[in-house]
Amino acid sequence: MRKSDIMCPNCHAGYRRVELASSKGTRGEFRCLFCDQLLEVFDGGTEVAIRLTVQPEKTFQ
Repeated sequence: MRKSDIMCPNCHAGYRRVELASSKGTRGEFRCLFCDQLLEVFDGGTEVAIRLTVQPEKTFQ
């Protein structure tokens, strides 16, 4: 199991990424929950789970 952090380059939301090499995953992609920025594309070789850990700060104008 490998753990890492991902930060959205657009809105700076933070995510925890966990990868299980012992399990096959599904193909697909992960997009930021706030701004829809593409963060990762999955090939299905391993199981990957991503969860939100830091919400981006709201900008008030």
